[in-house]
Amino acid sequence: MAAPGWDTPLVHDPHRIAGPRSPEHRRHTRVVTSWPVTVRTGDRLLRLQTLNLSALGAKVCLQHPLPSGRLEVGQPALLRLEPPDGPPVEVEAIVWRTDDDGPAFFFIGTTPSAA
Repeated sequence: MAAPGWDTPLVHDPHRIAGPRSPEHRRHTRVVTSWPVTVRTGDRLLRLQTLNLSALGAKVCLQHPLPSGRLEVGQPALLRLEPPDGPPVEVEAIVWRTDDDGPAFFFIGTTPSAA
């Protein structure tokens, strides 16, 4: 089932989208990516690029400060990731961290209507 306002299906297992792993000493390896990502938070819609992905989250690049201010830690978001070799995927997340170069998101699952 797609999220309201988007035609792409939601990911039932957001931990499947990270792709191949690189050697790292982390519980969940980060994969360097540069995928288009649309971030929906409340009434804001941001078109950005990923810096990296893991099984549990994504780091997104900000080349310029957000026009309406920073995202707030804990704020819910819907991410629409566009991998180059597959269809777009959507996953619910929260803002985990805000850095000068962009926010990090923690994947929390899908919308209740998709379950």
